[in-house]
Amino acid sequence: MPLTDISRFERRVLLLMAMVQFINIWDFMIVMPLGPDFAKALGIDAGHIGWIAGSYSISAAIIGVLSARFLDRFDRRGVLMFSLCGLICATLSMSLATNLHQLILVRVITGMFGGPLIASSLAVIADVFPEQRRGEALGKVFGSFSIASVIGVPLGLEIARHMGWWSPFVVVSGVAVIALIAIRICLPPMRHHLDNRPAHPEPLFTSMHHNPAAIPALLMVATGMFGAFLIIPNISAHVQQNMNYPRAWLGLLYFSGGGAAFFTMRYAGKKSDHIGYANTAFFATIGLLITLFVGFYAQMHSVPVLAVFIMFMITMSTRNVTSNALISRIPKPSERAGFMSLVSAMQNLMAGVGAMVATLILSETPDHKLAGMDNVTLLSMASFALSVWLMFKIEKLVVAKKAVPPVVPPMEAL
Repeated sequence: MPLTDISRFERRVLLLMAMVQFINIWDFMIVMPLGPDFAKALGIDAGHIGWIAGSYSISAAIIGVLSARFLDRFDRRGVLMFSLCGLICATLSMSLATNLHQLILVRVITGMFGGPLIASSLAVIADVFPEQRRGEALGKVFGSFSIASVIGVPLGLEIARHMGWWSPFVVVSGVAVIALIAIRICLPPMRHHLDNRPAHPEPLFTSMHHNPAAIPALLMVATGMFGAFLIIPNISAHVQQNMNYPRAWLGLLYFSGGGAAFFTMRYAGKKSDHIGYANTAFFATIGLLITLFVGFYAQMHSVPVLAVFIMFMITMSTRNVTSNALISRIPKPSERAGFMSLVSAMQNLMAGVGAMVATLILSETPDHKLAGMDNVTLLSMASFALSVWLMFKIEKLVVAKKAVPPVVPPMEAL
């Protein structure tokens, strides 16, 4: 069924879940490019920026595991609203931090609400859209990642440049309040999964044990996120300190990379529904490995930083769409939020581990260069290669588990 024929309700769900993703991603992403600003204003070593990003991720991972057992027992809308309220309060508190320890504490609290928020929003999409159209639906929702890069991060960087590092967090909180009101007014209670829930459901972890694709899926998520967050928290410091990219142009970098990724993700969602998720991810991973080698391992100054970042964003966003679409096919509807919470927990755990491992390898030299980026990049490349191999294995298991329905015409652009 093409997107032009879907119901107004489905359009509303796409828009609201994209808003949720945008806010959560914006809140998460803005911390990393602001790292050098934190370091300068609060006297933090640039090599310790990974602790700030990692603390959020580890917290979200722990809460994700703890909440996986009961998220499917509640109305999806209620979980979204509760998690968003907590995120608003924690993000606003970020603007009041005065040292590294306070920054870490506030990010831990933020992660406690960010993990369930993402898991519940993905469960809503999986509940509403059938498998044949889910890849493209997720591609459109994950387009908010690119919008956060195109609009959110550059806007936050400019606000911070003129008002101070704390000011973007006040803006994020204000936008989140608008999203909270929109969800309350426009999204009805989402209880269909409760109507179909067995009277005595099999415990989630027992069900996972019986599902041959569940453990490989978590391992795929682990390797992919570990590889990504060895690199992502350190991009801003790397391009400024190692590649001599000016701070004043950092907003342009994220604007261009996010814009390119936005259009690529929409195309990747359509393509993956036709040629397969693993095949799409494979080609994206090849491009990603080349990009990492050129821009981060070899640090070729002859290649523009802007070109390297655009390719990094395009290939990473394509991998994200395809992996999430594949993962959404694994759980039963009555276990979807719980399983997605475990996936989110694994994502956050390994994002935190990746950021902290990079922090242990990297160091700032007396001339303010970021040393150790070559070793971090090699580790990241190996992790990405392993994750795409696991994706092929998972796709075979999912196809073998159940007959795949005929492919319907893909959704057209909004």
